[in-house]
Amino acid sequence: MSESKAHFIRISKLFLKYKMKMIIAVFCMIIAALCTGFHAWLVKPALDQVLVNANEFYLYFIPGAILVTGLIKGLASYTQVTSLQFMSQRIIEKLRKDVFNNLINLHYGFFIQNKTGSLITRITTDTFYLSGAMASTYTALIRDTLTLIVLIGNMFYQNWKLALISIIVFPLALIPVRVLGRKIRNITKNLQYQIGNLASNLEETFKGIKNVKSFNAEKYEISRMNKEIEFARELNFKQEKVIARSRPFTETLGSLAAGLAIFGGGVFVINDNMTAGELMSFLVSLMLAYAPLKNLINVNVLLQGGLGAASRIFEFIDKKNEISEGKKTINKLDEIKFKDVFFKYPNTEKNVLDGINFKLSKNKKIAIVGPSGSGKSTLLGLMIRLFDLNKGEILIGNEDIKSLRLNNLRSFFSLVSQDTVLFDGSISENIKYNSKISLKSIEKFSKLACVDEVIEKLPNGLNTQIGENGVKLSGGQRQRIAIARALAQKKSIILLDEPTSNLDLKTESKLFENLNGIKNITLIVVAHRLSTIKNFDEILYIDAGKLIEKGSHKNLMRTKGSYYQLYQKQLKKNA
Repeated sequence: MSESKAHFIRISKLFLKYKMKMIIAVFCMIIAALCTGFHAWLVKPALDQVLVNANEFYLYFIPGAILVTGLIKGLASYTQVTSLQFMSQRIIEKLRKDVFNNLINLHYGFFIQNKTGSLITRITTDTFYLSGAMASTYTALIRDTLTLIVLIGNMFYQNWKLALISIIVFPLALIPVRVLGRKIRNITKNLQYQIGNLASNLEETFKGIKNVKSFNAEKYEISRMNKEIEFARELNFKQEKVIARSRPFTETLGSLAAGLAIFGGGVFVINDNMTAGELMSFLVSLMLAYAPLKNLINVNVLLQGGLGAASRIFEFIDKKNEISEGKKTINKLDEIKFKDVFFKYPNTEKNVLDGINFKLSKNKKIAIVGPSGSGKSTLLGLMIRLFDLNKGEILIGNEDIKSLRLNNLRSFFSLVSQDTVLFDGSISENIKYNSKISLKSIEKFSKLACVDEVIEKLPNGLNTQIGENGVKLSGGQRQRIAIARALAQKKSIILLDEPTSNLDLKTESKLFENLNGIKNITLIVVAHRLSTIKNFDEILYIDAGKLIEKGSHKNLMRTKGSYYQLYQKQLKKNA
């Protein structure tokens, strides 16, 4: 089965889940089609009985019949549209939920490899486009087919010979259907990808607006975005141009059919084989048939565009998680052991971690230090399986973390990463994120993370709205709130990845003093300033992916190795 056919069947099954709504919609389409055909039929008695025979009954009957059937057709059309829209909106909702639910559970590496704007357009634009295209496709396939059948039926009823002459050109309408379908699907996919790129570039620009302003880069960004917008315009125009290619063909086809009907009908009327009313009823049916025929010609173009969006949507719904889910669970935390751990990022040759071996004891305060790019942050990511190691084992007690359920493993950890991310809302809401702690607890964790010093300077305190990603706060203030949020999760292990890079020495020292005083947690910190971690239980020095030395501050200073040299360098720098 082809991919497009499989996608069509899959989407149709979504619509068929709402069988009653579909039955109502189809029934209303039948009613609307019959009303259209009845209007065309009424032309015959209107001419023959009213204008020719001056029949008084038909003089009153025909306007009344037109009014009643018009009202019925209007009500049927309204019910059909609302029924299809009900299904469409439910399907948009389901597709958006399915895409998001699958994406949010995918491995961290997936989000590194895919642009944010592209992910957003799959959930918003693509789902909307797909559902709209499919609703219009079903409307055309059912309503317009029925209308065409009823109108052609009236044409045969009036004069079957003239009907055969007129519709002999109809099969030619299939030519643009076959020629344009595949082209429009490919263009639509490219257009959706470009919209995703455009959204990503806009997001990057607005997120980095501080840099744009500071570098006087407005003209550069305008030039860059103009190119993306122009490319989207070109694809849009290309799409519309392909769609429009069928119009000269259909217009010519309609004119040819009308010309044949008028010529043949004129001959029949002149030879008394057909009344003027029958000819007019026939011609009205033929003219009315043009619109549904044109819709049916374009339906494949519309469908192929929808299937292009479907391909992008189902790609993400069916995306498999590269981080395998374990089956075991643990109820308590023991020491963490790294055994011969090797790791390198995808599409790179050099190992970031190169044969790491060490143990992290429970309820201890551990610092990881070393030069930039030595693999410190990667160690933290591997503990919670943001990535999977290439070789070796990471054990909690005697259990390999790969054998554990991800939600069970991560239930023991709380991470504060280098790139502090806050959510648009209040300080209180950010600290409380995904937890059900009381206001008293929020205040407690705020004090431990030195957020209380921030709150005192703000008029609304904990209820202060911080803007998107905390744009209204300084870098140091955002970091403190992120640490308070990590503490509020009440996890056994707190992972802090250079969380105080924007804090002054005094605040940082106070913060680590507070964290050192918390009992029954394991604190693992990637540290920058060595003076603030002197009282930690153990310090690991990592360089070029290798564990060079470990021990307490005193022991490492005594051995005068790499840690000692780095500490002395910082002392001279701060002197």
